[in-house]
Amino acid sequence: MMQMELSSRRRDTIALEVPDISYFSTNGTGSLEEQSWNMGNELLTYSISEFKCRDFNVANYLVHCKEDCYMYSRNVNCPFLGLSFVRQGTVECFLSETRDRRIWAKGHTNMMVSSGHREERNHFYRGDTFGMTNVLISPAFFRHLSERYPEYFENAYLRLDNGETFFMAPENIPVPVTLDTALNDIELSRMMGNASPMYLEAKVIECLSLFIRETKGKGLEKENSLTSSERDKIYQARDIICSEYLNPPSLRDLALRVGTNECTLKAGFKQAFHSTVFNYLFDYRMNMAVHYLLDTNKTIAEVASLVGYDYQTHFCTAFKRKYNISPSEYRMKA
Repeated sequence: MMQMELSSRRRDTIALEVPDISYFSTNGTGSLEEQSWNMGNELLTYSISEFKCRDFNVANYLVHCKEDCYMYSRNVNCPFLGLSFVRQGTVECFLSETRDRRIWAKGHTNMMVSSGHREERNHFYRGDTFGMTNVLISPAFFRHLSERYPEYFENAYLRLDNGETFFMAPENIPVPVTLDTALNDIELSRMMGNASPMYLEAKVIECLSLFIRETKGKGLEKENSLTSSERDKIYQARDIICSEYLNPPSLRDLALRVGTNECTLKAGFKQAFHSTVFNYLFDYRMNMAVHYLLDTNKTIAEVASLVGYDYQTHFCTAFKRKYNISPSEYRMKA
């Protein structure tokens, strides 16, 4: 089930009507199922076209914005492994579960594992047209991949099964020519008749292998050195600094509270979140600052205090270091 809302600085929140559709086909015939839908309002026009079978879904999204706006979406009970490719435009995406904020720009890709509960906030820019293709893989076929290629997918599937959402590569990467070609070939699936699902499966596996080859295994999700108990402690530490970001504990105190030592905490945190503890805390505070700037009428001084800065000047310096723009300018442009 998906819920979507739109908002902007000058307009009230708008709830979007989203068709009650499933990611993967349930028709039982084995053939490809195709559908599309469009919607438009005073903020943007939005279209989706997709084709899918039991284990795969290929969806093309096109969004044209009439003014700067924010799209909030919430997905429930829709787990998948997915490759995303940006065809045109730019969007800033904030993923609630992982506190991950990144820019998706034309010509970039990444692979996501989604546990089935995902909340995200996308910032679209006035006058921009954003196009993205998503290739989604069902949990059942993901399990098949983990059994067939355990060195690449087993740990990721176990994390999915544990209810986690994360990116396989810490940073989006440029789409190589070979991967772009394989993605374009996927579109031919619709012309293969009763061989369409088989052709689609071959091309999806090709895309996955090309993505893995491009990253050469570097930065791909690997936590073999962390036991389940250690990972639980690292995630507990993350929850503590998020809930106590106004007065966070020292590294030593944080390690003691979760039952580990500083060395293991720092190494495990870097491995799990691709960030140091203090950088994660900094990004979390800046994300909270953006929320207060865009969703409230609080002054810059009030926002500074709410995210843990005693002095407005220190907050403004930190904010500009993160976003290359002052808090007041950020608010004015939203």
